[in-house]
Amino acid sequence: MKRLLLWCLALIASGQACADAGLLERMVGGFSRDSLWKNVQERCLTPATPTHSDCVIVDRQRGFVLYKDMIGASHYLVIPVRPVSGVDDARVWSDREHNAWAFGWAARDIVGKAIGRALPDTLLGLAINARAARSQDQLHIHLDCISESARDFLASGAFDRQWRSLTFRGKPVRVRLIPSDDPVLAVDPFDVVREDLGADGKIADRGVFLGYVRPLQGQAGFVVVDEPVDKAGGANGHASDFLDRGCKLGRAQPGR
Repeated sequence: MKRLLLWCLALIASGQACADAGLLERMVGGFSRDSLWKNVQERCLTPATPTHSDCVIVDRQRGFVLYKDMIGASHYLVIPVRPVSGVDDARVWSDREHNAWAFGWAARDIVGKAIGRALPDTLLGLAINARAARSQDQLHIHLDCISESARDFLASGAFDRQWRSLTFRGKPVRVRLIPSDDPVLAVDPFDVVREDLGADGKIADRGVFLGYVRPLQGQAGFVVVDEPVDKAGGANGHASDFLDRGCKLGRAQPGR
């Protein structure tokens, strides 16, 4: 296992993605499911003025930390300053005051800076994994470049303002477009998913992805992908499959 971990880390450092990002995530975080939260507390929240390099942004007023993930040069995490387990926490779906997605999207330029290239919004994304597919029990939304398969999925344009049932890498997902010519995130994807389920709808374990499209023809806007865990259908809620820790697409962009 240690040898596989070192191999995956070497691939990522060279700009390549590990073949099984889910396995890697479980290996890194599987030793302690609260290690991420402990690190954020000790490095970013306990000091009056955080000095650790992992604490990229600490905004106590808005309620979030932008934290540098240990794997992937361009990979960052949006983490609440209070303990929140993840999508299985009811507060995630009822909190109208704190929008973790908007916080992360507003900080998206950090990805391009990390690899030395200005990146278009259409190559960036945010994702949260289902409880069944995560390694840490503190809510964290991943921020990075989108993967090649995500780019192809978004380029298909097989979605509109209504929820559509599609497949991504063979897994069943639901997709909806939130029209927006201006790439400023004014909605909370958690709300978008919850509202469709209705007031009495059960919030099942699920992963959620957010990306941005600006097609040559058609409506620009944010794309929300909802992946409820469905073992029979092959959906594990690992929404970070839409992202690429190696940022291959971003690294292929012309440098400054």
